[in-house]
Amino acid sequence: MAQVDLSSLVTTGGMTYAGYTWTMGGCLKLEPFGPVIRNGGDFSFDFDFSLETGVPCPQDVFSESATVVLGALAPGAYTLTTTSWGVPVATNTFTVPTNSTAMLQPIGFAADGSFQIQLNGVAYVHYVLQSSTNFVKWTSLSTNFMGQPLRDTCPGLPGLRLYRVQIPQTVTLGPGPGL
Repeated sequence: MAQVDLSSLVTTGGMTYAGYTWTMGGCLKLEPFGPVIRNGGDFSFDFDFSLETGVPCPQDVFSESATVVLGALAPGAYTLTTTSWGVPVATNTFTVPTNSTAMLQPIGFAADGSFQIQLNGVAYVHYVLQSSTNFVKWTSLSTNFMGQPLRDTCPGLPGLRLYRVQIPQTVTLGPGPGL
């Protein structure tokens, strides 16, 4: 048995993401998936399950999660159809708001003197914290997934410090939520 859930559709920092969780058991395995295909306001995303043969089948149930980057979308209504082997499994409509959630929230200084910034984003997406003093030259400071604060280890430099987050266009599989 295999089950797919669209666990979240999030717009943050001007980018929209779809979070999926696949729950599988026995001899099922998740095949390569994607890409996301866009036709106007309609998106489709394909994944495939296959039955492994010639191997012992575990009785465990396990899950995997992935975040799919839908991209920078104008405010409005969209449709995301999830397919498996080209057959529709689910269709979700979603709205991209006029203002998305702020990504960076300052935490303050850590005991080691670094300046910590909490990132409000999406799991399984790499984020690169960058700083600048002039909006022209940007320096990469740290790369993280969601969860741990991003850090500027040299916040004491003189002058104004500006921060931004770069989000590479990648999809990373990760462990699913605990079952």
